[in-house]
Formats: sequence, structure tokens, C-alpha cells
Amino acid sequence: MLIDAISRRRSIRDFSDVSVSDEEIGELLRAAMYAPTSRNNRAVEFIVVRDAATKEDLFQVVGQDFIRQAPILVIPVTDPSKTHQPIQDISIASAFIMLQATAMGLGTVWKHLQPEWVEAVKRRLGIPESMTVINLLPVGRPAEVPEPHRPEEHDPQRIHPEKW
Repeated sequence: MLIDAISRRRSIRDFSDVSVSDEEIGELLRAAMYAPTSRNNRAVEFIVVRDAATKEDLFQVVGQDFIRQAPILVIPVTDPSKTHQPIQDISIASAFIMLQATAMGLGTVWKHLQPEWVEAVKRRLGIPESMTVINLLPVGRPAEVPEPHRPEEHDPQRIHPEKW
């Protein structure tokens, strides 16, 4: 069941040095391409970075070790002229990658790009100025598998039927 992957999905910031295969990357991207998009525009595209020098370049922008430690980085981008909801489209595709990765025994973390980092990331990855990019997704095998969410984290008090 999907709830199993949802309960096991945790942010991973420490990766083993075991690589991620082309087949695994394909499965992650297939899941992302099945994600819903505004008006079914299918405008989200993906950059997959394996190169250590490129990851080091990106580390110089965002300053977190997991950027260079993860075997791959997936960067979803979209053309805002092709969608009414670029942020939402990228976000849903990213969430699908994160859940698929969990189901496959891989780990991920959402690394939000601060507005002042976006231009540097675009330049380093050759992303056209017109494209929208909001995050990086480091992907790899977790160095340690964290505990899944606990059932008591589901809080019925946070549910408001009909109205607040």
C-alpha cells in the first residue's frame, strides 16, 4: 500500500557510496512523469546530475554536504509559459520522486533553493533563464535507515470537518 511508503519516507541527508543505477533513475523519473500537472500540461523536465565536479559546483552555492555526497541529484524544472502553476507542478513531481525512491529503498531530501541561489544554479546547469527551478533532490541509498513515522503522529485534532 502507498501509505507504507508514505510512513517510511524521511529526509535523508547522509548517503552511502553505493551508486544509483540507470534503471533506478528511470523508475524515479517515470513516477515523476506520472504526477499530475496543471491542466495536464506535462511541462516538467528533469536534469540528472552524477558528475562529482558539477555536484561540487552546486555545493558551492547551497553549502550542504549531502549535495556532493548523494550519488545523484535530480533537478525538476518547468517552463512557466507552458503551465499556470509551475511551483505546484514541480512540487508534485518532486513528491512523486520522493515516494518512489522510498518504495525502492532509496532516500531523498527536498533541498529548497533560496531565491538568491537560483541564478547561480541555472548558470551552473545551463538552465535557460526563462525556466523555473525551486529545488534539488539528492538521491541515494541512506547511510542509515531511519525509523518510520509512528501511528500517533496522525492527530485527529488537526482535522476539521466542514469548517474550522
